[in-house]
Amino acid sequence: MLGTRVVSGILIVTALVLILLVDQWLAPWFPLWFGLAAAAMGMGAFEFSGLLEETVSRPSTRSVLGGVAAVLVANWIPHVLGVLGDSNRLSGLVHEPNAAVAVLAWPLLSFVGVLMVTFVVQSLQFEVPGRAVAAIAGTILVVAYIGLLGSFIVQLRWLDGCKHGLLPLAFLIATAKGADIGAYTVGRIAGRHKLWPAVSPNKTIEGAFGGLVFATLAALAVETVAFYSDSLTGVGWAGAVAFGVVVGIVAQVGDLMESMVKRDCRRKDASAAVPGFGGVLDVLDSLLFSAPVAYGLWLCLGP
Repeated sequence: MLGTRVVSGILIVTALVLILLVDQWLAPWFPLWFGLAAAAMGMGAFEFSGLLEETVSRPSTRSVLGGVAAVLVANWIPHVLGVLGDSNRLSGLVHEPNAAVAVLAWPLLSFVGVLMVTFVVQSLQFEVPGRAVAAIAGTILVVAYIGLLGSFIVQLRWLDGCKHGLLPLAFLIATAKGADIGAYTVGRIAGRHKLWPAVSPNKTIEGAFGGLVFATLAALAVETVAFYSDSLTGVGWAGAVAFGVVVGIVAQVGDLMESMVKRDCRRKDASAAVPGFGGVLDVLDSLLFSAPVAYGLWLCLGP
């Protein structure tokens, strides 16, 4: 299991690095980033919908996929319009001093539209009482979890600074996945005391501390690369430690929250799509939960 997870992790990271580097030549359109985000978020939404099939909140899969797609596309609108010379149509939403926050209005507006359409769709399908409200709740939950939280990962790509967001993305991914690796490794080797058995019976306190240490070391490793680079500006050593600690904690909370969902749905993994990890959702869980925190921290600590 550990060996399979290591091989899968190396392949995923290698593919991600190659996509981001090649896509750098296509800034700010980033079509490869769009394709990757669409595939990951679409599969994650499909898996989450499958989990909820075991509950009363069975969502409409087509509505979920359409809603996530709408929110994803909305993330590109302000950046693409700016390139096309239509930035005046944005009503100041992407202008300083709050551009990095203002661009989030587009996926938020899209999500509101999805909410309204979901109500209408369920009303058109309404036959007998007891199903519509639960379906709306399940659909909106998946779109919010995958689409809105995922928007913070997507938007990191356009943050001001060197290399169009490569460094903040590296901080997020290295720190969140460092927390995952540390918690899993230390938990298997030295785990003795259960962390939260009602939610995730296999996670331990020792593993959680290991995840925090690994997350902090990962953030410091990224800061080291930036420090010795002529073209990258990091967040400083103290900032890297703060980033590692905070994001490392939130990433593990995100992992626990997805474990709660799977446990409530009586499933061990979201799917078997990723060898050694389970499903795409099992890979994304820590990233989705920690991305908004990482985004906010980068706005405070970044260059």
